[in-house]
Amino acid sequence: MKLQISKSQMLLGLQRVQNVVERRTTMPILSNALLKTEKAGLSLSATDLEVGIQSVLPAEIMEIGSITVKARSLLDIVRELPDTVIQFQTKENNRLEIKANKSVFNIVGLPAEDFPEIPSFSSEEHQQFVRMNGQAVMAMLDKTLYAASTDEARYHLNGVYFETLENPPSGDQKSKKVFRMVATDAHRLSLVDNPETLFDENAWKLFQEGIIVPRKGLNELRRLLSEGKEDFFVTIRGKMLFVKRDNIFLSMRLIEGKYADYRRIIPDQSINTIMVDREAFLASLKRISLMSSDKSRSLTFCLTPGVLQLSSQSPELGDASEEINVDYEGEQFKIGFNSRYLIDAVSTMEGKKIVLEIRGKQNPGVIRSSDGPNHTSVVMPMRI
Repeated sequence: MKLQISKSQMLLGLQRVQNVVERRTTMPILSNALLKTEKAGLSLSATDLEVGIQSVLPAEIMEIGSITVKARSLLDIVRELPDTVIQFQTKENNRLEIKANKSVFNIVGLPAEDFPEIPSFSSEEHQQFVRMNGQAVMAMLDKTLYAASTDEARYHLNGVYFETLENPPSGDQKSKKVFRMVATDAHRLSLVDNPETLFDENAWKLFQEGIIVPRKGLNELRRLLSEGKEDFFVTIRGKMLFVKRDNIFLSMRLIEGKYADYRRIIPDQSINTIMVDREAFLASLKRISLMSSDKSRSLTFCLTPGVLQLSSQSPELGDASEEINVDYEGEQFKIGFNSRYLIDAVSTMEGKKIVLEIRGKQNPGVIRSSDGPNHTSVVMPMRI
């Protein structure tokens, strides 16, 4: 294998694969990136057996070949090289020679034949891809990914649930199809709908049955979309979800099993509905949370007619409280929440105002966007 490529292109490609590469693994090959020359350029791939990524970079190919090398080491080397054309050439005993100006590196690799096969697509399967709105998907991921579980014991919650549904007609309005994302870790939940995510009937049908997409794969999709909010293409084959945009391909193994019945988690409309200024409420949450215990992060709401008081205390730090004027005429009661969960939920809401729905100290609190897309967050209460 022998090729020349600009530093900027190689650096971009290596940065794309870094988060997929397994750093702690019993299979050393999973810490490596696969470099393979093709007619279209240099193919750079990585996988952890659940998520795979392939990026085809423009390069001048002189000899066809392939090798795998430590992805982190290669990134560190390329990052420090001068901003010029870099030459890569395979040598005997699975070594890769890297030249840039007068700098020469020889790094030890592993045979490309030992690298796990990343699921790819045939020409027929390329025809089955459906287009998705990149900007809409990125916004939806920002509103849901934070609520996905990181507890491996709750494997079926370690992702975001995708589904399409058709809202029944109401009044003069016709029925409207929406694309929905839901994430929960059993302590909190975030749900968002968007009718502009998908473009045609095939796309709506693709997600009709509902799928659970793993958190790690979605983080990679989020990074890919952050490079530019153009549309991208997806398809499902068996238990795999495939994504492509330009010369970048992403594959991820879907989470099997039935997703939680999230509709049961969302309480019915509350009798205690309070509208607050989003930015002022968020700033207040951040201030009061400074005095909450690092372990519990407990924050107390005390509702009295016309006033919502936020307070927190910690034996090690002290206490803090703040009052917000609200339109509330009900009975006085207190309820506790995890301050981090509230801050995460409010931070992802859109609009100047948000709606707080509180049904009682034993029931979940609900936060809704007052305008923009249908976005609902649910936070379970804490003992106070």
